[in-house]
Amino acid sequence: MAKSLRSKWKRKMRAERRVKFAAKEKEKLVKMVEQAKSKQDVEMKTAEEIKEDAMDAISASEFSSKTLKNKDGCYPKWVSKRKLEKIKKSAKSKKAVKNRK
Repeated sequence: MAKSLRSKWKRKMRAERRVKFAAKEKEKLVKMVEQAKSKQDVEMKTAEEIKEDAMDAISASEFSSKTLKNKDGCYPKWVSKRKLEKIKKSAKSKKAVKNRK
């Protein structure tokens, strides 16, 4: 695919633009990092530090993973109505099977 003259020309020009703007972009990024280092209110972290902070911040969800209900019996906002109906239906059938025994 993409063997026409037009696509070859466009690919070539995109590559040239990438080279042309790469230096400007790198310069901007270096400048931003230097500004961040000079300011006292900005804290620079490595990727590993950010990952460790994220691991520490993970807390248990207030919604049950099995029933998707919280302690008050409410479902989260992100659950769709179709999913709610499916959950309720399966819970109802499990309850019926349990009561038969």
